[in-house]
Amino acid sequence: MAARWTRLFCPNARSILPRKGSRAPSRYPLGSLHTSFSSSSANKEPEPAPRRVLLVWHSRTGLARQMADAMEQGAHDAAEEMELPLVLVRRGAADASVEDVLTADGFLFCAPENLASISGAMLEFFHRTYYHAFQAEGTDSATYTETSRLLGRPYGVAIAAGSDGTSAAAQVTRICQGWRLRAVAEAVVRRNGLVQTKANIQAPKACSEDTRVACWELGGLVAATVLSS
Repeated sequence: MAARWTRLFCPNARSILPRKGSRAPSRYPLGSLHTSFSSSSANKEPEPAPRRVLLVWHSRTGLARQMADAMEQGAHDAAEEMELPLVLVRRGAADASVEDVLTADGFLFCAPENLASISGAMLEFFHRTYYHAFQAEGTDSATYTETSRLLGRPYGVAIAAGSDGTSAAAQVTRICQGWRLRAVAEAVVRRNGLVQTKANIQAPKACSEDTRVACWELGGLVAATVLSS
């Protein structure tokens, strides 16, 4: 199934790799990663830094964790199919930092819905990082503006839910719209279908195959969008 990323985003995947010794395309930030020198070409341009996708997740009963696993695998499979380097930074919601957010080229968010809202740990991640993603200019009401540093970067959302999930998906979508991110697909919302009793809500959950595939596709789509931009 990984071949779809090449067909959709990069039918000539090999052709967009920088030729050895050539100048990197302007969309790639120049850096020191993977830079090599030889005695015959000491002034060779450094190779472009790999693109980065940030996966932030939180899980209470295991379903969101398994969905995040599938998203991660999809991103890696897309990069492998396109034959392009990708760094996937996976962070638990409590560990993701402002630097993680600002240095990412694309985003994957996965968490459960609790009490008709995104889980508290995931919401706290957004609270900690949200306003750091804006660049302020001007000193008075006439000139003051704020611009998102994340403008146009792609993202995908997956929600593990009991009987609904749409409220949590809408909540994360609004946050991402505030950041001026670009959705690559509708949110993946997966309901466990159980009667919402205390025991069922707190019980460990398993990820169905169709849910795994949907999350795998979403992870691959975000990665392929990043790599083809």
